[in-house]
Amino acid sequence: MQKILKLLVIIITVVIFTGLMTGCTKIQNYSSIKLKSSTPAYFHKGVYKSYTPGTKDLTKIYFYVFYDENSGHTEESERGMGLPFSCVQTKNFVKFKFGGSEEPEEILKIKSIENEIITGYFENNLPIRFIPIPNVTPDNFDAVEYAKNGNLQ
Repeated sequence: MQKILKLLVIIITVVIFTGLMTGCTKIQNYSSIKLKSSTPAYFHKGVYKSYTPGTKDLTKIYFYVFYDENSGHTEESERGMGLPFSCVQTKNFVKFKFGGSEEPEEILKIKSIENEIITGYFENNLPIRFIPIPNVTPDNFDAVEYAKNGNLQ
């Protein structure tokens, strides 16, 4: 009887210990953990027309072509020239690096978002608006063609 009691105590102890230790393993691959971010993403995959409010000359408009929330390139409407960029979106700011990772960071301070139009300003304190262009994909966007088709207004 005592042997059965000792065996029962050992079994119960092992079961309790195993239950307590479940889930206490060391995580080797942190990339598989997905955390819900509370940081907003202002820009998403797509094309955004940008301009300074009050600009009279709308023949030269800049576009921000986002491949995803972290990278893309700019294009201007006259010659299609622009720069690649990477960015980090944080609360109230988007930190851009135009041209390459060794370039200085340029910070866009977000002022407002109304009807999907993002208004902010870089260090020069001139306001700049970003309007998402519906039904345009970044994969085949061409700013010069877009402008030739009368889409700048």
